[in-house]
Amino acid sequence: MKIAIFGAGLAGLAAAVELVDKGHSVEIYEKRKVLGGKVSVWKDSDGDSIESGLHIVFGGYEQLQSYLKRVGAEHNYKWKEHSLIYAEENGKLTVFKKANLPSPWGEVMGCLKTDFLTLRDKLSLIKGLYPAITGDEAYFRSQDGMTYSEWHRRKGASEHSLQKLWRAIALAMNFIEPNIISARPMITIFNYFGTNYTATRFAFFRKNPGDSMIEPIRQYIQSKGGRIFVDAKLSRFELNNDDTIKGAVLRDGHNIVADAYISALPVHNLKKILPPQWLAHKYFRNLHEFVGSPVINCQLWFDRKITDIDNLMFSQGTLFATFADVSITCPDDFQSGMGTANGGSVMSLVLAPAHQLLDMPNEVITDIVIEEIHNRFPKSCDARLLKSTIVKIPQSVYKAVPDVDKFRPDQISPVKNFFLAGDYTDQHYLASMEGAALSGKLVAEKLLSRFGN
Repeated sequence: MKIAIFGAGLAGLAAAVELVDKGHSVEIYEKRKVLGGKVSVWKDSDGDSIESGLHIVFGGYEQLQSYLKRVGAEHNYKWKEHSLIYAEENGKLTVFKKANLPSPWGEVMGCLKTDFLTLRDKLSLIKGLYPAITGDEAYFRSQDGMTYSEWHRRKGASEHSLQKLWRAIALAMNFIEPNIISARPMITIFNYFGTNYTATRFAFFRKNPGDSMIEPIRQYIQSKGGRIFVDAKLSRFELNNDDTIKGAVLRDGHNIVADAYISALPVHNLKKILPPQWLAHKYFRNLHEFVGSPVINCQLWFDRKITDIDNLMFSQGTLFATFADVSITCPDDFQSGMGTANGGSVMSLVLAPAHQLLDMPNEVITDIVIEEIHNRFPKSCDARLLKSTIVKIPQSVYKAVPDVDKFRPDQISPVKNFFLAGDYTDQHYLASMEGAALSGKLVAEKLLSRFGN
């Protein structure tokens, strides 16, 4: 079969890996000059790696790790210490470290030993999160009608633990506040991380996601005969009389004819090119229920080290929900002599929630971030800022607000030769790299099943 895939993010690339391994002819069309979608990385004129976000591999990302192994990139990421690190005011660090015991006892003992929660917080969390630890997929989906804050309070967990511990997790996961995010994704995460000791491990790419993950996948696909085209934006579909796709027309007028077509576009871009005829199907109308979360990634190059933490960090009460010094966490990038880096810290910070920041000038955002960095890392007050970058993404992962999960579409559409991939589609994980990888696997399997392959 000849299969056309639109969008070279992780979902589209994962689908392509599955299909070329089955011997099918695959063509990928990407509107940008760089592959990777939400995990794309590019080099600027200084030779610096500019990331669209700070991305890590969790121990629970089983499908993603499977793909990385398949394409020969299983050694391109490095595991860090098993802990949650929170940067507090005046340089203080607090740590939630799992005990070396089977789950959930490792988490329980880690909770009891942490020093930034009161005894009441700890006891309320152990009791309150029990339903998430013991729940199943049906239970998680049944909790989608309320926000996480509501769920947290109904279970008797303390308000202090909500703001101190889980707010940063919600912002890191979906870029929205606990009083906005659905309970469903949050308690799903608690279950994954509270029942599998290795699931919460963090790994950073040795270089960056582009060089360490996307490039090996590209090489693998092309080595199997797959073709990848950049600067190839999908403009519209031409339909047959039965509303199946006759051909796909690119922005430059080029017509693509294939046996099957996969959209691995972000859902907000897919909605723009849906043929009006297809909206007769509730399946396609439901796509309009999804709205993307805005997020900003800020990178700061300093002339000296401002921290020695080799791990992911969180912060409460700042613009940056999660961040890391990538000059430490990524040993093969952001090092002295690479672009602007001279051996000092290179901070990569995820700014969320970002809706109030999108219209601000970059220099204003940077000034606010630096002020907060000074507060969290006193050594930075004596450091000189060498360079800063801001990457704004108005619509990133979909907002996992209450009552939206039920609209996540199956990868098989009502149109016989059209399929969907993307972390917003229906799979048991969340909007993430793992969700994208799972959707790519599922769409390939379902496409081949529909066509009898």
